[in-house]
Amino acid sequence: MKPEKDVFVCTNERPSGHPRGSCVQNGSIEVLQTFRDLQGEKNLFNFKVVATGCLEPCLAGPTVVVYPDNVWYGGVTVDDVERIIDEHLVRGRPVEFLILDEEDFERSQRGPKEAPPSCL
Repeated sequence: MKPEKDVFVCTNERPSGHPRGSCVQNGSIEVLQTFRDLQGEKNLFNFKVVATGCLEPCLAGPTVVVYPDNVWYGGVTVDDVERIIDEHLVRGRPVEFLILDEEDFERSQRGPKEAPPSCL
């Protein structure tokens, strides 16, 4: 059966102390494994879990993206995975409190120590 959705979990790792950090340092490997474990336990085949490289909003990681829905989650922990599966991947309702906004992307592109652009 062809999966209806893909769940991309960032597994990018940077050296310790890197200003942008990395999803691996924030627990993304455990998040990835929890998605895979729960998918098997729940016998779900409508989505595929895929490990990816950097997805960009590093400061908001671990980052998880559900396609084709184009829903970007940030700060995902192993405790959030079952809720994403049950609410979003089974019932079709994204988990609002985990969704990244434009500021999460902009902040990660600037880096943690850069000031926001001024409005002149």
